[in-house]
Amino acid sequence: MLRTSEAHAWKRKVAAHCHGDRAAKMAIAAGVDSIEHGTFLQDDTLSEMKRRHVYLVPTISAAYWKGKNMDQLPPPIAVKARAAFAQIDQMVQHAVRIGVPIAMGTDAAVGPHGKNAVEFWLLTKDGMTPAQALIAGTANGAELLGISEQTGTLQPGKAADIVAVPGNPLVDIEATQHPSLVMKQGVVYVGGK
Repeated sequence: MLRTSEAHAWKRKVAAHCHGDRAAKMAIAAGVDSIEHGTFLQDDTLSEMKRRHVYLVPTISAAYWKGKNMDQLPPPIAVKARAAFAQIDQMVQHAVRIGVPIAMGTDAAVGPHGKNAVEFWLLTKDGMTPAQALIAGTANGAELLGISEQTGTLQPGKAADIVAVPGNPLVDIEATQHPSLVMKQGVVYVGGK
């Protein structure tokens, strides 16, 4: 059986790319830090993830973008994509209800570049509050990656990584899709005029 002890001895995180429940159960038993996708996870698996503090990175936007282009997929892939598209929201809703730790991910390159914030909106559609979705994309992501000492929250001594948006994302999460300022380690890359 796969073990994660060597990676953890080197202070590295272990992520398992699993859509299916059986593979996720094996990965969780082996000690992974996160399950990426988890499309077909069952409630008992989600409960075990909560118990072991294994993060779910659902990448709902991957299904969202593929759902918009289903007719462009080869037929065998389209069958799998349709099954995933039909299941992902229900799984995330169950994960939120059960209290599984969730970090935001987008499966970059599956969707259009620069549209990553759609994931915040999709997380709220599946039961997270806007605050929970924002935490999934900031503090939880940093904790999962093992860099919460440096980033993930706005605190003295941490990197000044800031994204400012018009309006209040706690009221309208879609505001995250329109950044007016992007600062990384104190350097402004977008906005700031």
